[in-house]
Amino acid sequence: MHEMEASSEMLLESHFIWHEIRVGDLISLEANLEDKGEVLLHRDKPYQVLSKLDLAPGNQVFVVQSDITGDLVYVHPFLVASYDNSHEPSPLM
Repeated sequence: MHEMEASSEMLLESHFIWHEIRVGDLISLEANLEDKGEVLLHRDKPYQVLSKLDLAPGNQVFVVQSDITGDLVYVHPFLVASYDNSHEPSPLM
């Protein structure tokens, strides 16, 4: 039962963060983001949110561009360590 409560709490926090962060804001990650052993994003480096996607219930992501590969990368809200709001309103997407 405790695991279900922790999982539900993490889902709610991720949902809240996804709604708080806007396109144009900067996010930093808790740890490097890797795919098959290749680092795509560095921890504690700010990345601008280019888009937000609501792929499915409980599967919301931010889209940022890797400074290493140049590829677009999906970042789940629970990976975000901190964020800075942009000063200008973002366009609706």
